[in-house]
Amino acid sequence: MRGALRRDGSTVLYGENDDSDMVIVEPIITAFAPVRDTAHCVCGAALTPWGFRCVATDDVEIGCGRCHRVLGHFRLGTRVHR
Repeated sequence: MRGALRRDGSTVLYGENDDSDMVIVEPIITAFAPVRDTAHCVCGAALTPWGFRCVATDDVEIGCGRCHRVLGHFRLGTRVHR
């Protein structure tokens, strides 16, 4: 078995003998639970790329860089298809 990365972030796994036997493993967001409805925190600070923090292997937290409030959670997973 061998694997290759694709431009869209997914991984393709090929069988031992034949390239037609392949499985695509694609990262997906399985759930999102926003705490606030806007792209700004209640303190007025805009959300920033560094406001994302990995909490667990499959959980990402969005937080405010100024007041450190938690604004939402992304639950991560994988989707496997042929």
